[in-house]
Amino acid sequence: MGASAGSINMSAKFLCSKNFGDKVEVSSVYDGIGLDDFSVLSHFDLENNIALVQRELSSLSEEINIYASNKDCAVRVKGERLDVLGEVYLISHSNIKKLDETL
Repeated sequence: MGASAGSINMSAKFLCSKNFGDKVEVSSVYDGIGLDDFSVLSHFDLENNIALVQRELSSLSEEINIYASNKDCAVRVKGERLDVLGEVYLISHSNIKKLDETL
């Protein structure tokens, strides 16, 4: 889907938040290109910021799935199949779950 900002832009929606280090005054959800119906949070230390991530992304995760990753990982969508490489988490309906690697 792309890497880093590219994957964020290609997603359906994404959150810009100063709490995630984005240079914005007010947190806002933006529409992406929408190549698939999910959102991406990349290069974020989820393990040490679970409460922050849950608070910030809870509302958006009620609408669409969010895939969160630290570094050195990938999510690949091919048809109905989703492949995971590295530490990737699914945030859906305000719940966070680490996904098993498939590659």
